[in-house]
Amino acid sequence: MSLKTFNYKKTTLAVALVTAWGAQAAERQWPAYEITNLSDTFSLANSQLAETRNGYAGKINEQGVVVGIAQGINNTATDDDNNNVVGEVEDVVYGTVDALTPNTTRPFQGNNFPFDLDEGDAWKANHAPLDGQLAPNLDADATTDAWYFGIKSNADIRVGAVTGPQEKIDDPSPGDDDDDPFFYVRSFESRAIVQNGGNELLIAPPYTTYESDKSNATPLDIGGFSAAAGINDTDLIVGYASTDISNGGESALDTCWDREADSEIDTPLSVCVQAAKNNGSLSYQRRGAIWQYDSAGNSATLVRTLELPFTPNDDDKTTYTAQGLAINNDGVAVGESNQRNRDNNLMSYEWAQIWKADGTVISPTDLKKDGLRGSTAVAINNNNIATGSVQRYIGGYIRTKFWVYDVNSGEETFTEPRDFNPNSETEFSSLARDINDAGLVVGNIEIDIQNGVLRRRNGFIYDYTADQNGDTNNFVNVNSLLTCESRGYVADEDGSTVDAEGNRWSKYTVTDDTTFAQSITYEVDFTVVEANSINENGDIVGTALVRLPRVKVEDGKVVTEEVTDPNTGETVTKVVIETDGFGKPITDQLPRPIVLKANSGASSCTIPLDTSIDPEPNERSGASWPLAGLFALLPLAWWRRRK
Repeated sequence: MSLKTFNYKKTTLAVALVTAWGAQAAERQWPAYEITNLSDTFSLANSQLAETRNGYAGKINEQGVVVGIAQGINNTATDDDNNNVVGEVEDVVYGTVDALTPNTTRPFQGNNFPFDLDEGDAWKANHAPLDGQLAPNLDADATTDAWYFGIKSNADIRVGAVTGPQEKIDDPSPGDDDDDPFFYVRSFESRAIVQNGGNELLIAPPYTTYESDKSNATPLDIGGFSAAAGINDTDLIVGYASTDISNGGESALDTCWDREADSEIDTPLSVCVQAAKNNGSLSYQRRGAIWQYDSAGNSATLVRTLELPFTPNDDDKTTYTAQGLAINNDGVAVGESNQRNRDNNLMSYEWAQIWKADGTVISPTDLKKDGLRGSTAVAINNNNIATGSVQRYIGGYIRTKFWVYDVNSGEETFTEPRDFNPNSETEFSSLARDINDAGLVVGNIEIDIQNGVLRRRNGFIYDYTADQNGDTNNFVNVNSLLTCESRGYVADEDGSTVDAEGNRWSKYTVTDDTTFAQSITYEVDFTVVEANSINENGDIVGTALVRLPRVKVEDGKVVTEEVTDPNTGETVTKVVIETDGFGKPITDQLPRPIVLKANSGASSCTIPLDTSIDPEPNERSGASWPLAGLFALLPLAWWRRRK
């Protein structure tokens, strides 16, 4: 059914009439899904970007190109002699490496690396450098961060953001024991970028230069801030950009000019400016933006600014933000911004906004409702159905619920669909990530019942069209649609796990006798925890937790051991895996990018679920197994586009 001709009120009436006539609602039948890169998810050399710890799949287009980001450089090598040893060990868990807080006295350290996956390249993760970013390596040479936020649906044109290149400035008065007598700065903190094959374009924001009232001051290029979040089929790019500077930013920069005029202070002006950026005192007025990209000329023109849903007074010095996060082919953009209530009082948090092409701004959140703590709109399809999430109190706890909204309906507020319980609201937090033209929404939802603890999450699919037609079974756990093989099982006549048809299965087991200082054996644990993007073919990309053995680390150094190679008889140095009191390897779960495709010739796994949340498995809808570890969701910097 085409959503372009769909009318909410008419369909609601039709459903009511059907119910009155005594007809039974149809049940939405879901296909089985297979993880096409399953065999690679247990190897850092393939699905994971080499020498990084975590991988997240972000977007997929109609050509099957997947873009994502990897984070965390594994720089836990013991010394120079062992760098090559650690680098050869791939399928292991290294300790978490946190990104360094920017500091003007040390080099910047890149910690976000874009990659792509392509079926034509066997789904191998390849570093896709933006603006010359170096690939991740154990020596942490990369000094910039880069992000993919979107990809054109019918072509390989990608958008995102990059940080500025590092510049090294001599310290005019270094200390006697200063081994690094330099300062480190960069001209901007974030710049929107378009990547079209071998062509790249940095898109500068409207505001980049500060002009102080101080007598000794000259115009100062401070870089500004911009990011590109999405691109539609007509090459309209949506994102956000700096339009002015905050009052606090003016004060910080004026202080820099005062220091510049002080003969007792010899710190370079650019270093003072960078310090203000690093500590957050330099911030901007930020607005959503739409640019028209010209691929032939490799240029972009600012078409319009996505303004706030209210007009500040001329003398209002408050710092306001608005940001566009997605745009459809009609030029309708969605995102979030500051908001004033009907009494014209500024509200806390940020709120979902929809900017129509004619300049109309729709704020679909019911701002009169008590207990709300902000909302966002993250995606919109070409039938003008938008989706996002709202945060509010449920049962005394702060929860997040996904929502959908028909821009053409004339309704004042969005609707929160039911999830696991079609008859009443649940307390499970859910987040929407994407929606395709068929009305399929993907995202993630909590699967634990306990309150007061960090709840585990699984990916979900919701069929908006089926729901509006009155069909049941319109919301499912992605794991329930997977084949048994894609859930990490292998057919085994002696297996202890039995599905609904009486077939026996065992968990897939990994045995490695050669890579490490000791032989290890462990069972695979594999769970889809995020469904992040869905294309018009119904292909889904997301993130799974994969269980991998943990390298033994003592005092921040990887533990190695000299052993005899059974094949050559030579003495070699190998990494030691951490084990428990029974000698079994200790394992951790790490995020890995996955690609899911429907297979009409396969069946969803019917191995019973180990949770009371999902419905009992049936022929078309299997079960998910519980997570063995907690998953830290993709950082806010990725999904909320680096505020």
